[in-house]
Amino acid sequence: MRRCPYLEEYYKDRLGPIRVYHFDCHVDHRSKVKRSLRDSPPICVRNYEDCPLYVAEKRREDGLITRYTD
Repeated sequence: MRRCPYLEEYYKDRLGPIRVYHFDCHVDHRSKVKRSLRDSPPICVRNYEDCPLYVAEKRREDGLITRYTD
């Protein structure tokens, strides 16, 4: 499974029937928690290309690379 390159830490706890996902995003420097009754990981693990934080950071980095290669 592919994960977001900006994902710093990711782990899952099970508290009875509830799954608790803990993940840290390098882009916004925040720790986040997602709770779910079924196995539904955060967008960083599922489909990170749709994450607005990933898209913005990737665009910023691509702009820097383009600027230095021109």
